[in-house]
Order: sequence, then C-alpha cells, then structure tokens
Amino acid sequence: MSLDKKKRNMSKNNYSIDLIKQMAECDANYIRLLKLVPQLRSYRDRSAMVYPRLDSDISNHEEMKRTISNKEPEKILEGLTCEFCIADFYNSNQKVTVKIKILEAFKYTTIMEITQQPELKKWMTNSPMLVRVYHDASTAEVVSYQGHRNLRPRYSQPNPKMYHADEKMQVNKFLGECLTHCLKAGRSANVPELLFKI
Repeated sequence: MSLDKKKRNMSKNNYSIDLIKQMAECDANYIRLLKLVPQLRSYRDRSAMVYPRLDSDISNHEEMKRTISNKEPEKILEGLTCEFCIADFYNSNQKVTVKIKILEAFKYTTIMEITQQPELKKWMTNSPMLVRVYHDASTAEVVSYQGHRNLRPRYSQPNPKMYHADEKMQVNKFLGECLTHCLKAGRSANVPELLFKI
C-alpha cells in the first residue's frame, strides 16, 4: 500500500461521527430556542393565535389573523423578531444585541435567522446564521453559517474549504453557546428602559 493511500485511510478513520452527541446538541438548541422565543411553543399545542406578536401593535395582529387561514396558523409567526441585549459598550450608549427572526414558518419546520449587531469587524465577522427548527422531532440545526450551506457531518483532512473534520458539530455547538449566553446574560431589548432604572 502506498504512503498516500495509508494517509487517506488514516485521516478517514481519525474522526468518527458521534450521532448521539450531535442529536443531543441539536435537541438542547431546540429547548434553548423555546425559552428565548416563547411563541415557538405554539407548535407544540397548535395554538399559534394565542401568542400575539410582540413587535406589532394589536390592530396589525388582528388584521393578520383575518388574512391567515385556519389551515396554516403558524404563518402568523413569520417576521417575528426577538432581540436580546447581551452587552453594553464601555463609555457609550450603544448595545450589542442578538436578533432572532422567524423567516419561514410551516406546519413542522421553521427557518430562523440569528444575527449579532452591531458588526464587530475588529474581532470577528457577524454573518447571519440560518437555523432550521424541526418541531415534530423537537430539534434545531444550523443550515447555513458564514455563507456556507449544507455542511456535512464529516470532512476528510485536508479539504479545499479548510473545514474541520467535525465542522457541522462545531457550528451547532457554537449556536448552543450563543443561545446559552442569551439566556444567561441577555435581556430583552423590547422591555422598556424604565424597568432598568430602579
């Protein structure tokens, strides 16, 4: 066996996919998203009309209820945005926020976009992360991050795009860390400032 063939076989065998660990991370992300976006709970009991949209006034909500059919009540959640302040800039009135926006809502799945603002180009790129939520399986996975879509569970090393062997797992872990930080340190940007001046 040639040396190149041995290297290829060795690199394929170095990393094995731990499906249980990957699914556990995606399931935990689903639970975190339920806590951050309580309107997603309406999928569990099919009560999408119970949770009014926080980012629109009552009249718009009533108008939307009339235009959405009873067959697709989850469509009322499309466009819903939840924003969390995770840090304040020193000597500035500016805040670092994480925004979670529902782009598409269907009977069993939801596509969400998670972004951080403002862009902190000095330290990192803030490209949006697209997350697909599977309500029937109670799981959520990253489907796009930094312009990369359809990540595979395993990559051979080295590869042309310089992905880690477990790139998909790492991106889903990063989502978990981001959501955990929002739960621990974040505060809703929709809450009136009056509450914080006590």
